[in-house]
Parts: sequence; structure tokens; C-alpha cells
Amino acid sequence: MKARENLDYIIVLGAHVDGTRMTLALLERTRRALLYLEENPGTRAVLSGGKGDGERISEAEAMYRYLTEHGIDGGRLIREERSTNTKENLDYSLELIGSTEPAIGVVTNNFHVFRGVMIGRKCGCREIYPVPSRYRSWRLLLYIPREVLAIIKDKIRRKFINKIKYKKK
Repeated sequence: MKARENLDYIIVLGAHVDGTRMTLALLERTRRALLYLEENPGTRAVLSGGKGDGERISEAEAMYRYLTEHGIDGGRLIREERSTNTKENLDYSLELIGSTEPAIGVVTNNFHVFRGVMIGRKCGCREIYPVPSRYRSWRLLLYIPREVLAIIKDKIRRKFINKIKYKKK
């Protein structure tokens, strides 16, 4: 899938860092961001991901180091270092962007991009597009069913919340 060109921002969703080393999922996302930024010099990137257990640096910092080491100007990069999940990645990144109006791309692995864009829409993004990165690992056998279950859970939760709102009226 070819990503939409010349987006105002891309938001690169975090994934685990092993000490200071990016895991395969995060490395693939960051490589995709690098390619996008090289091809679209007017685009800025929000690198989204905090620091969790076993991480000596934040996910955002790991991505920042990789991108700047590969020639991307640090002035184009914004580090979001508070988030711990996809919803927070998007909420906090949009806070740093300051608006839901710009054209935004969500950079994440191919198995996760549908849900990432779906959550971005729920966060109020008017123009949000997938920027999928590849992911080739046996772990797809775990990740794909997890994504399907997460999408179902989001839909059930949304129906439940809407039902409660309707009853209150």
C-alpha cells in the first residue's frame, strides 16, 4: 500500500525497546518513518512512546536517535514520551501537534495500522491515513488475533457507552 504523500505530520506509534535497542516491530516502524520523511521533506514526525519496564530510554528517544543518525533533521521530529498504549500515543501526539485539522499519517506495522487509524478518527482527526510498515515474524500468529480481539472490544465498548448515553437522555 502506498501512503498518501506530503502529509503535514506522521505519528510513529511506539513499541517496546529492549534496554536501548529497538525491537523488530519498532525498528520496522522507524525504518518506514525514515523512508516517508526522506520522500516527503515538508512532513514532520511525532515519535510516540514512553519508557516502560526493561527500557533504559523511551521508545520516542530510540526512534529519534535512529532517525537523526540516518540523516533526518532533529528539528522535524517531536518526541512524545508519556504514552503507554495506542490511544495515549495518539492523544498525546495530537496534543503536541495542537490540532486535529492537519493531514496526519499513522505509522505502525501492517497488522496494527487499521486499528491505529480507527483510534485516530475517534480522537478527532479529520484527515488521517495509514502508513503501514512491514512486519515479518512468527509473532504475527499472536499479534493478528490480538488485533482482531482489540477491534471487537472497542466496538462492544462503544456500543455499551452509546447505550448508557441514550438511557440518560
